[in-house]
Order: sequence, then structure tokens, then C-alpha cells
Amino acid sequence: MVDTYQTKTTKIAKVEVVKLKSPIRLVLYGGARSLGDNGAFFHASKNVIADYKNDLPVKSYFISKGMKQFIDLINDQPENSVQSLDVFAHGSDLGLYSVIGASLKKSMTFEYSQSNNLSSNLYRNRSTKFDQYQFFGGANWRNSFIISDINFKVFTNESKIEIHGCNTAFDGELDTLSSLISLALFKAGKKRSVVIGHADFSSPNRGGTKDISKQDYRHETRIIYNNGKVIAKTRREGRLSAEFIKNALGGWCRGKLWILD
Repeated sequence: MVDTYQTKTTKIAKVEVVKLKSPIRLVLYGGARSLGDNGAFFHASKNVIADYKNDLPVKSYFISKGMKQFIDLINDQPENSVQSLDVFAHGSDLGLYSVIGASLKKSMTFEYSQSNNLSSNLYRNRSTKFDQYQFFGGANWRNSFIISDINFKVFTNESKIEIHGCNTAFDGELDTLSSLISLALFKAGKKRSVVIGHADFSSPNRGGTKDISKQDYRHETRIIYNNGKVIAKTRREGRLSAEFIKNALGGWCRGKLWILD
């Protein structure tokens, strides 16, 4: 004989609403002594933001308090949240340069910045910071920083950093600021991230424009790095598409260097 039992089962379903945070685009500009330079950085940043066409939320900040502000604005973002970082500042293969007290209303003289130790720079490594430091004026040691002060875990795996400044990828060398930032990204687990920098001097006068509202640094030779290596060189103007970057990453994986005009 088989005993048969009837039971009533009540299922209690709990509906959870999960809010997924969208990645963001971070735009940092300014830091210069010159009002004209900061104005050029401002207008160029607006044109880059317009090209993103609101595909992701954009956070844009003027750098007036030196490189500590710059680094804090990056490090304060949640992990895996920054899809792109666009930097509009003076630079070289050695680092990025700013002054504390930069303004969109007036210029600062070189003499004033030096006598008040207002220089605040981000260098590629500690030895460069030591070599560039001036013991008798120009900057306080605590206002100088290096790449390792940045928390690269805030970037997404396929993030892009583009530095719209002079010589940060000078001649495509492998010890430039852009190259070493790409290496730091890779070591932070961002395996398909890239850093884009200028191979020489950069100018906001794209296409020879005299209209300040059309200023844009995205022209001339740019170098694209991944894991400290050059994966592409291009003279294409304007925004480099996601497809372009994916092709460059794929090309490097196949042992090829993309050179695209």
C-alpha cells in the first residue's frame, strides 16, 4: 500500500531591484599658468565631450589645485567604473605639469609660481621626480607625484586614457609617460586598456582653425599603447573609435603594428 499525502506549498517570491551603475567618462583639464592655455584646454575638452554623444555619463573638472586634485578625482571613483579618461594639460615624456592656483579668469607669472612653490607635477617614476625636483624653489616635494600614486583599479578592463598634451608618447618610446601609464593599467588587471599620447608637440588648432570654440588636440601623430608596448600609430583626426582600438589590440596580438593614416 502506498500512502498518498497532499500538501500545499506556498512560494514566497522576493523581487530584488538591482541598480547597475553605468561606467563614466572622466574629463580633467587645466592646471596651466596661462589663461590662454587653460581656455584652449577648456574648449578642447568640450569638443571631446560633444563627440561622446552622451553615450555614458561624463564627469568634467577644471584642475586648479595641482596634481593632488587630479589624482584624488581619479582615485575617488569606484573600482571598475571609469571607461575613459581625457586629460588636457601641459606634458612631456617625463610627466604632466600644473600649478596650484590655475584659473580660467587670469594668468599667473612664472616668477610668482616659482617664488611661492606652486608647481605641482605628475612624473613617470620616482627617479624622474627626484631628478626634476628643485631644492631651492619652484615646488614643494609633497606637491609632486608619480604614476604609482594613481589607483588604476578604478578603470574598466577596456578603458581608454587619452592625454591631449605635448610629447607624452614622444617618438613612440617605451619609457614615456603614456607607455608607463599603459603598463600600470595592465598590471592592475586592465588587460585590454589603452593609453593614447602625442608623439610630438600638440596644438589645439586642428585643421588650422582660428575659432577657439573648435579647438581640438586630436590630430597629428598619436601613439596607442597597451601593456607598455606600441600597438598602433595614427594620424587620423578626431575620436578614435572603439572598433579602431579593438583592431589595434587584435593586430598586436597577431604580432603586427597598426599604422593608420
